[in-house]
Amino acid sequence: MAKIISLIFMLFAALFQPGDLFAQVHVVGGDYDYAPFSFITKTGNPSGLEVDVLEAIAASGDLELSYHLSRWGNAIANIQSGKTDIIVGIIFSEEREKHLDFTIPIHTEYYSIFIRKDLPFEDLSSLYDYKPAVLDKDVSIEKYLVPMGLLNDSVLAISIPDAFSAIELGLADYVLAPNLVGLYEIEKNNYQNIEIKGPSIIPSIYCMAVKKGDTQLLNILNDGISELRRNGKLAEIQEKWRVYEPDDHSNREIARNIWIVFVIAVGLFILVFIWVWLLRRQIKKQTESINLKNRELQKSEEKFRIITENSSDIIWHLDSNFILTYISPADERIRGFNRKEVIGKSLFSILKPEGIEMLKEANKKRMADLSKGIRLAPGIYELEEVCKDGSYVWVEASATAIYDQDGKIFGYHGVSRDISERKKAELLLKERESQLRELNSTKDKLFSIIAHDLRSPFNVILGFTEQLIENIKDFELAESEKYLQIINLSAKNTLVLLDNLLHWSKTQTGKNIYKPEKIHLSEIVREILELSKSLAKIKDISLEYTYNEDFEVYADVNMLKTILRNLISNAIKYTHSNGKIVISAVQNQNNIEITVTDNGVGMSEENRSKLFKIDTNITTPGTANEKGSGLGLILCKEFVEKHGGKIWAESEEGKGSTFYFTLSCNVN
Repeated sequence: MAKIISLIFMLFAALFQPGDLFAQVHVVGGDYDYAPFSFITKTGNPSGLEVDVLEAIAASGDLELSYHLSRWGNAIANIQSGKTDIIVGIIFSEEREKHLDFTIPIHTEYYSIFIRKDLPFEDLSSLYDYKPAVLDKDVSIEKYLVPMGLLNDSVLAISIPDAFSAIELGLADYVLAPNLVGLYEIEKNNYQNIEIKGPSIIPSIYCMAVKKGDTQLLNILNDGISELRRNGKLAEIQEKWRVYEPDDHSNREIARNIWIVFVIAVGLFILVFIWVWLLRRQIKKQTESINLKNRELQKSEEKFRIITENSSDIIWHLDSNFILTYISPADERIRGFNRKEVIGKSLFSILKPEGIEMLKEANKKRMADLSKGIRLAPGIYELEEVCKDGSYVWVEASATAIYDQDGKIFGYHGVSRDISERKKAELLLKERESQLRELNSTKDKLFSIIAHDLRSPFNVILGFTEQLIENIKDFELAESEKYLQIINLSAKNTLVLLDNLLHWSKTQTGKNIYKPEKIHLSEIVREILELSKSLAKIKDISLEYTYNEDFEVYADVNMLKTILRNLISNAIKYTHSNGKIVISAVQNQNNIEITVTDNGVGMSEENRSKLFKIDTNITTPGTANEKGSGLGLILCKEFVEKHGGKIWAESEEGKGSTFYFTLSCNVN
């Protein structure tokens, strides 16, 4: 019996232990500049929503309080080290719950993105382009900035006012802060260049917290908050500070704090029953708190899912081996693959070889920098990715490495967008640029011909005719004949040049109509040789045409004559007196290969590589100092290619040159 009485007294003493708690002065910590939740007034007094809540609890329960508000980083350190007993204005997180015990929620608030007004903002992916101000020890670090890879190249701020000042000064671009706290700061300092952009993020549950294991003090605070919510005083305090709950709370009835005085005569069974009842009550409250946090977390996850699944850009995640672990539905809209066909596959399996090589080189550099302690900013790459139909699409990918606690990369996440139209525009711009350069070269060539090459033969003709007119009586017949031959040669060369200019101008303006027909090659060659005899005769050059049979070719007669006339004229120009020019034709499958060979001066490999190009000028005086424009070979190339053939040359200095071109012997 004595043992039972002793046990009853021990339980009775334990039950009334909270009485000692009320006689104790409890030190309250928190942020000294966190309006409207906690702050120090200009007169040095603590104030704010949670200070008023704590004062209301203390007034109803003889709780003695002493305030020690400080910077937030110090406030967290003080409650964990035991220098303070209660911390106010703290947001619940799983990481903090490892070191503290949290009360039931006082208020639920969402974080907002406070950003400079002049910065463009399309969606959450825009944050990767800007520098954040990071609040020291804030839950936004573990809940959003680290998982999203936004912590790189950031500015550390000791408080929200410090963060807003950094944005105003241009040291940072944005900060993630509780909506109400940020709006108070803007109103207080009249910031004109900071506003909220984008959706609300990070649902945050404001509570008070005590040292881990201090259940007696935690129970007093929980009961006090429940009583204030029940009697409406909590709503009055929230109204005073313009704080409104974003979610509807049911007005469930909370049992009053009942301090029951037990008589020693009450049996052990009743004491055990009360103890079990109190334990169940505490478990219920903790369960409600956890359920509330789970609901808020589910809301946050649902918002993130809606954003990613409806984004026009592709949002993706890779592990450290570049295996896709997540990809948003935009990938199916752009490339045609569904998620099951992509997730679990290597990133390299959807890229072209040059894209794979680019990423491997970038990864080598990232690893080298990481070994030196350097973390690179997000990389931007332009890559071609394979589509389901086998085609490729150009994307611009922004990739950010994710680091573990040891600083090692354990994955990557990023955003890709379709830039096919931009690439098409760039390609079109390059084509237009090439066409412009070609037109500019054409213009320069035309001016050169008109200003120089067309003028020179007329100077020759005028000079020699003036000599003949002035000295006709003094010249002998042979000398006059020589002058007339020179005049005749210059006139014919001029006629060839004018004829080439006419044809060339027609090709540039699209007026040179291509009319192919079946013709006998030998008839055309003989006609051109007959026209070229007078030029060859002046230099005693022999012209010869060799062939096995009279080939039929499918060609435009006028264009073929122009090709042959220019090639034979060039051969005469660069062949010495008593030289020889041979024109031949052989059949090669469905083509006729025609050659014009001379034993003249030949040309260097450098000059041969510049033939047929409008933007080069390699004209060389002939063996009789004949002038040339280079236009004839350009015209030959255009006409041969018009027939679907090819033209090329072989030459060796001092041994002559051979020009080849092909024509089809079939009707197209």
